[in-house]
Amino acid sequence: MNKTNIVLIGMPGTSKSTCGKILAKKKNMLFCDSDGIFTEQFGSISAFFAAYGEDLFRVEEGKILYLLSAKKETVISCGGGAVLNPACMNKLKESGTVVLLTASAETIEQRLKDDVSRPLLKGNAKKNIEMLWSQRKPLYLKYADVAVPTDGLSPEEIADKISSAVENAKI
Repeated sequence: MNKTNIVLIGMPGTSKSTCGKILAKKKNMLFCDSDGIFTEQFGSISAFFAAYGEDLFRVEEGKILYLLSAKKETVISCGGGAVLNPACMNKLKESGTVVLLTASAETIEQRLKDDVSRPLLKGNAKKNIEMLWSQRKPLYLKYADVAVPTDGLSPEEIADKISSAVENAKI
């Protein structure tokens, strides 16, 4: 089988990074996390947001996503706002199957309740999650080849569902 990339998109807290690592191991692929690469290069995303703002963050994130789109046989976990960059999303879509991971606002809030590193979810997390979802949903749906709901599933179950969805998308 000619492997291509599997690109994971979705809201923060939908388990893109956690499940991406498991999926990559199961499929004997590489794993790259755009937020992890950003953190290695620039430090904390929250601190970067505070110092330089979202616009510069999106520029630097875009550079990382563009480089990741050139990878082969890689599971790529994108930051929640990656869909705001059409040029990078088009390159990522060309490189493999784009999988949208979804979860309810309640599930996301529960998963992220102890995570203070999410600058766009500070304050009323559930309200912010719902607002971000309503803004980004059309973009997520535009770029996704398949969607996988993650509510109530373990990371291993999610990874298996992603694998099945990708295989079915190639039929």
